[in-house]
Amino acid sequence: MASETNPAIAAAGSSHRRFAVNVAANLGSLIVTVVVGLWYTPFMIRSLGVAVYGLVPLASSITNYLTVVTAAVCTMVARYITTDLARNDVVNANKHFNTFLIVGTLLAAVLFVVAAVFSFFLPVFFNIPPGQEHAAKNVFLGVAGAFLISTIANTFQSSIWVANRFEVRAMIEAGSTLLRAGLVLLSFRLWAPALWQVSIIIPTVAAFVLLADFVACRRLAPTLRVRPSDFDRSKLPELLATSQWLFWGQLGNLLFLNIDLVLVNILLGPLDSGRYAPLLQWVMLLRVVISLIAGTLSPEIVVRYARQDTQGLLQLTRQAAKFLGLVVALPCGLLCGLGRPMLGTWLGPSFMELAPLSWLVLAPLAVEASQYHLSAITIAANKLRVPALSMLAFGVGNAALAVLLTRYFHWGLYGVAAAGAVTSILRNGLFAPLYTAAILHQPWSTFLSRMGNALTACLLLAGAAAMVAGYVTPGSWIRLGLAAAPLALLYAGLTYFIGLDADERITMQKIVLSSLRIR
Repeated sequence: MASETNPAIAAAGSSHRRFAVNVAANLGSLIVTVVVGLWYTPFMIRSLGVAVYGLVPLASSITNYLTVVTAAVCTMVARYITTDLARNDVVNANKHFNTFLIVGTLLAAVLFVVAAVFSFFLPVFFNIPPGQEHAAKNVFLGVAGAFLISTIANTFQSSIWVANRFEVRAMIEAGSTLLRAGLVLLSFRLWAPALWQVSIIIPTVAAFVLLADFVACRRLAPTLRVRPSDFDRSKLPELLATSQWLFWGQLGNLLFLNIDLVLVNILLGPLDSGRYAPLLQWVMLLRVVISLIAGTLSPEIVVRYARQDTQGLLQLTRQAAKFLGLVVALPCGLLCGLGRPMLGTWLGPSFMELAPLSWLVLAPLAVEASQYHLSAITIAANKLRVPALSMLAFGVGNAALAVLLTRYFHWGLYGVAAAGAVTSILRNGLFAPLYTAAILHQPWSTFLSRMGNALTACLLLAGAAAMVAGYVTPGSWIRLGLAAAPLALLYAGLTYFIGLDADERITMQKIVLSSLRIR
């Protein structure tokens, strides 16, 4: 077969060893991100103040809406290139690669101009701290510039998916995290802390990621070359036909996942926005981990669906749903239950009152993790219309419910968080598993139990941690770690011996043994 002679495609077949390598690298990247984040966020708040710091994540939230168009284009790059390389059709692979690269770059450039114009009206739409109007515009332009650069990088990242080398992605992410923190620390030491340094550092780090993705692409998929002459206008109709539903899905996804800070700023002001932003950092961090781990399963899911290996696909997706849900339930449960001492130790006593919010923003992630990899089935089956329209509906519903609870019921930050929790559980805990079961022509309950297991495990762990939290005095990471460690060990033991069945324990043993052989 053609795929057997192609190194990139041969590497795409997931094995326990490859999965272990990817997961180990992602966990390493997670550790780097967590350690840096524990220092970075309070450092930024102390240096800039809560309200001014809140402008940075707010700018990122606003700029993410520019990705509605480009994400729809870039999402399909790996799918087309993988198919071409599987047939050893290097010519067509390069035509897809260069066509998508040029189209994505042009779209990003146009949207950057739109962002530059919008930046002049930023104080009209959002609450900006007095005297920071010009700085806010610069930060917004810096984030928009980083978006332009990252959009170009997205096409090169397709080589990571094709070669199933997600540990490369993890190393690049860890490197960018360290670079951003180092540059901020250096610039704040050389000059008085201000937003203008941040507005320069953000696109600088994005340029580093672009260079790293380019080098990775040259090594992982050497047959792909940047050649403008390979631009093929005939590829545009299939690109548009495939991407139109991804466009609407991405718009709904942003309304669903990325509306919180925007609504908090508009409805409650910049101070509440700055206080709410640190909680969302844990959410975004865990979502990155979920996407990286679940992404390692996508090539194998696509292959099994293409081979019509329904039983193998069901076994893989069921086990992945349970593993991902139970794994993510561990940090979510600990962060929820130990919220007060954690926030007091991390950000100071003034943030401890926000601890109950962590239950609303973090617990639904356990359910989300259980179904994240199921989207690979909808892409493999090319069943994109219904998920896209449902995501758009849930996104609009999330925004509407947040406005209702915050403005008319006066729930404040809890209104925004509660709206996100309700819509997340409905979308991830009900719609996604039911629709995936329908695609595979399986009973409607095929995946539902996995979602319930993850949420139950998270809440039980959070409850146990909350009882321990009353005995933990804030101010020491060592005390916090000593409180969390026994809970984590007890959770791991109960999960392994009670939460997993015999087949799942065997699979887990293979993954662990493979990870121990990694050199």
